[in-house]
Amino acid sequence: MRSNPLSADPPQATVGERALGALLGTFVGDALGMPWEGAPVDSIPAVLEMKGARLGRGTYTDDTQMTIALAESLLRCDGVDEEDLARTFVAHHDPHRGYGVGTTRVLAQLRAGTPVAEAARQAFAGRGSLGNGAAMRVAPVAVRFFEDEVLLDAQARRSARVTHAHDVAIDAAATQAAAVAAALDGREPLEAATRTARTDAMRAALDEAAERTAAGLDPGALAGGDGTVPALAHPSVAAAVVAGARCGRFEEAVEVAVRAGGDTDTVAAMAGAIAGARFGNGAIPPRWLEALEDGERGRSHVEAQAGELAARALAAVAGAPTGRKVR
Repeated sequence: MRSNPLSADPPQATVGERALGALLGTFVGDALGMPWEGAPVDSIPAVLEMKGARLGRGTYTDDTQMTIALAESLLRCDGVDEEDLARTFVAHHDPHRGYGVGTTRVLAQLRAGTPVAEAARQAFAGRGSLGNGAAMRVAPVAVRFFEDEVLLDAQARRSARVTHAHDVAIDAAATQAAAVAAALDGREPLEAATRTARTDAMRAALDEAAERTAAGLDPGALAGGDGTVPALAHPSVAAAVVAGARCGRFEEAVEVAVRAGGDTDTVAAMAGAIAGARFGNGAIPPRWLEALEDGERGRSHVEAQAGELAARALAAVAGAPTGRKVR
């Protein structure tokens, strides 16, 4: 895998095309990586194509399902409303999509009536999850608030707290959101991510991933000493940010993320969001887009969500009303 010098991308694609790229990139990375989650690294092919797994070829996991739910809540409330977001996650929870144990536990707490402010801690004996579930779904927040770094950071962290109470997991979601937003705006994603990270763990993970891949981006360097990318928030977000920021084409970003092994669907979904925002939806191979499921909440639905979120972001920049005021 070749790597590009670290620099901002020229604004060749429109904001609308980059917004489509961010959300469809999430979907593509998720579907492409799903069959290889937890597989031996040496069994993952160098050239990837959509392959049948779990619910079939081109289908999504909990990563995209929760991304869609977050986008729906954002559009309904024009900002992150924790109560509405929690209800939306619960309403659309489909265990066949491969939800992790931790998120399933939090959703069960919410379904049982545990207050939103307490559910994420109670599900983990007061500590909160260190998983990457909040980061994997955050791309819609980045699209909606990409032009306002302060508001983006606050909204990303608020979206995370519905299911993740651990400081590092929350920080990872904000870091991923900053990278996607920077890419969408033609700025450098890794620089934005590094500037956004607050916790020592997230900063160290970004620094280490950048240092490991300085000589060239390959799956082994992206994975690091453990051999694969774990589902923990900070190493997986760091891997996704580096892949999404440094690869010269969309395909390279998601392929290197999958070939690094481990939590392949989630890391590829996050890398796909960043690379899609950098290059726009036109850079995603048509054969991959055409393979995506397109039912009631499939590809066409995601495209419509991306368009509306981008329109509201641009309306906010222009000072036009966008709907309900965000907090």
